[in-house]
Order: sequence, then structure tokens, then C-alpha cells
Amino acid sequence: MEAVANTARAAISPSASINIPPPSADGIWSQRLRDGREVRLKLSTPCFEQEQRGPCTVLVYALQGNAVVDNGMGYRVTGQAVLDGATRAFLDVKCQLEWVGPVTP
Repeated sequence: MEAVANTARAAISPSASINIPPPSADGIWSQRLRDGREVRLKLSTPCFEQEQRGPCTVLVYALQGNAVVDNGMGYRVTGQAVLDGATRAFLDVKCQLEWVGPVTP
């Protein structure tokens, strides 16, 4: 889940100081998990709403895409990220993974 959240942060704010490599030319993000497995992610992160939360204006981004772990296990990715409108700081990132089954090359 941490890899997905970090990829979402990097996709929304490429200049943020998140220590993950940039995506490949086809938009696929690849990361090595702590246990040594590789996860490949393709995420779309459109900003779908600006709202007022207390005294702050926030930007809400939708997260949607796919993840493959070690070229075998496939997942659908959904979620959202909330950023402070003034500072662009991440206030919350929620991701859900839904297993979709084995992926064949």
C-alpha cells in the first residue's frame, strides 16, 4: 500500500521529495518492495474537486489504475488524495487494492 500511495504522491506532485524513480516512457511506475518483489503501477490522478474544509481550500484527486506485483498478481487501484490548496501539502492519501487475478504477459 505504501508503494501505491508514494506513486500517487509522485504522480500528483512530481517535484515532491519522494524517493521513487520517474515513470517509464509509457507511464508505468516501477518500484522494489521491501520484501524484494517488484510492483509496476499505471495510475491516473485527475483533480476532480476543489472544496472548503474549515478555513482551508483543498484539492481532491481521484486515484485509479492498475498494479502488477512480480509480473503475476494483478490489482485494480482506486482511492483519493487530498492536498491543501494553498501549500499543495498532502493532507491524506487513501488507496484501495482489489485483486483481479493472475496477469499473463
